[in-house]
Amino acid sequence: MTRKLHRVGFHWRATFQHDNVPEWDRWLREIEELGIGTLFICHDVSGMRNYDPVAGTLDPGRIPSDARPGFEGLVRDLLSIGVEPAIRLSDFSGIRPNAIPHHVLDGLAKAGIKHVQIWNEPNDDREWGDNKKVPEDWAVKSIDWALPTCRHGISIGMEMALPPINPGRDVNQFQIAIDLGAGDLFDKGLCANIHLYPFNRLIWKGKPYPFDDVHQNAEQLSEAEYAALDPWYWHGFPREYINERRREDAKPGCTIFDDADNFMGYLVHEHHMKTALGPQASVPCRITEMGPRPWQDLDKRYPRLTPAEHARQVSLICRWLEGETDIGGYRRPEWLKAGYFWIMGAKVMGDYSGIFEADAFYADWFMERREPQYNWPQAEIGHMPAIEAIKALAKETPPDVPPKPDDPPQPPQGPDRSQVLARLNAAHEALSEARDLLKQLT
Repeated sequence: MTRKLHRVGFHWRATFQHDNVPEWDRWLREIEELGIGTLFICHDVSGMRNYDPVAGTLDPGRIPSDARPGFEGLVRDLLSIGVEPAIRLSDFSGIRPNAIPHHVLDGLAKAGIKHVQIWNEPNDDREWGDNKKVPEDWAVKSIDWALPTCRHGISIGMEMALPPINPGRDVNQFQIAIDLGAGDLFDKGLCANIHLYPFNRLIWKGKPYPFDDVHQNAEQLSEAEYAALDPWYWHGFPREYINERRREDAKPGCTIFDDADNFMGYLVHEHHMKTALGPQASVPCRITEMGPRPWQDLDKRYPRLTPAEHARQVSLICRWLEGETDIGGYRRPEWLKAGYFWIMGAKVMGDYSGIFEADAFYADWFMERREPQYNWPQAEIGHMPAIEAIKALAKETPPDVPPKPDDPPQPPQGPDRSQVLARLNAAHEALSEARDLLKQLT
C-alpha cells in the first residue's frame, strides 16, 4: 500500500453482533490492503450482542469455531492498522426517549471511539421498533430524544451525529436542533450525517444527476449506445420504449431542490446548514451510507451498471472524497469528512440473515452469478470488481504527499560552529578598530 484513503470507508456488516466474524485475521488483512481510513460499525446499547437462537435470528451451529473478534477486539484491531472505527449506536426497542445510557458512551470513548451516530433514518418505520409506524412529528422527536445523549458524548470529547435522513426529505435538522435549544452544540462537536445513493444515475456523459441531459433535455438513446450493452442492462426494454420514457420523464430546469434523492443531495444538506447557522457554517458531516449498486434499476431511462461501470463510479467517488477530482464540476466540500460504501459484506462475514447479501461488495453470489464475458479473476472470497479498483487507488502515489507526522521537515542548515566563531572574532576586531578611530576623532 502506498497511501491511506483517509476519507474513504465501508459500512461494515449490517448486523449488531461482533463475535461471529469467521477468519477475522484474514478480514483484517483485507481491510488493510484496501487502504481505507475508516469503518462504520453498527452497535447495540447492550454492548457485544449475540444473536438469540430462541428468537430465531440465528442457528448457533452455523457460527464457525474460529469466529471472533467481539466488539472490543474489533475496535482494538482496527485502530492497530490505522483505521478509524465510527459507530452507529441503536437500541433494538427502537427510537424512544432515554434509550441510550450515558455509560455506554463512556465505554465507547474508553475503547477509542471518536465518532458516534445516534440511530438511523427516523423516517423509516423499521427504526421505531416492531409493529410501529413513523409518527408525524418524527423529525422533532428523534432529534429531541437524541440530544441528551449527544450532549453527554460531546462533554467527553466525542463527535456526535444526529440520526441521518435521506436528503430528499425537506427537513432541516440544524434548524430543529436550534429550535430545541441545542444550537450551541454545533460548535462543540454536534453534526448531522447523511445518506447519498446515486442508484443507476450518478453521472451521465460527464454530468451528475439531476443536471444531466437525459433528465434535463430528454436526450435520446442512439442505436449504437443501445447495442453496446446487453439488453438486460436496458431492463429488457426496446430502445423506442426507453426513448419514450426519456421524453415523458424529462424535467427541464429541474434543480437539486426539486429532486434531491441522488448523490448530489449533499447540496441540499449544505443549504440547510447554511440557512440555519449562517453562510460561513461548516459543520463536519459524514455520508454513512452511499454508493452505486450494479443490480439497481430505479430509473429506466438509464442502464443498469455493468460491473466495470460500477467499479469506475466507485473509484470516482473515492477520488472525489480524497479531493483529487470533481463529479461533473462539483468538488467535495470541506465539511464532508468521510463517506462509507454500503456494505462491505454479509454472509461471508458471518451475517447469515440474507437480507443484505445483494448489497455486499464481498459476496460469493457475485462469483457464482458473474457474467462470463467479463472474465473477472477468481478470488479466495467472491467480491465485486470495485474492490480491486479501490486497492489500485491505495497503491497509487497521491498527487501531493504531505510530510509524515513522524518525519517533520528539517530546518535549514546554518553555518557550523567554526564558521560562527570566525565571524564573531572578525566582528570583535572590527569593533575594536572602530573604537580606536572614535578616540582619535574626539
